[in-house]
Amino acid sequence: MRRAGILVAVCLAAAAIASCATKLPSIPEGASSAEIIQMAQNRSDLNDWKGAQHYYKALLEKFPNDPALTVAAMYELAFIEYKQEHWEAARAGLKAVLDKYAAPEGASLPQTWKILAEKVLAKLPKQAQAPTASPAAATVPAAAASTTTTLPAAK
Repeated sequence: MRRAGILVAVCLAAAAIASCATKLPSIPEGASSAEIIQMAQNRSDLNDWKGAQHYYKALLEKFPNDPALTVAAMYELAFIEYKQEHWEAARAGLKAVLDKYAAPEGASLPQTWKILAEKVLAKLPKQAQAPTASPAAATVPAAAASTTTTLPAAK
């Protein structure tokens, strides 16, 4: 009898954990760029970085010929990396945004993303910490991650 109770509790806990997983609905066929951006922002507001990335990548796929939307999505994807403390990915993404502005058509882009990219790039650590390469490592909150500092031996 006790084993059955434990089994039920384990099953309920597993179901609860599974229900918390990010479920990314398909984007409606006629969704506007503004609607997709709003979906991405809603996910960002919940710190659901995977969900936000999903929508910004969808924006890039659905509107590849709109330079203003492209640079906005590129900035937001880089900023998500920054928020997760993935410094090298953030640096690469922000530099890609600035490269868009350095291109001939860059003068016609909204300056907002350039200004923000420059500001965030300036905030990045000069030497990035070891990157989290595995998806499992990326799910660990920054506060839970520990770092070890090796000090020279005392003389």
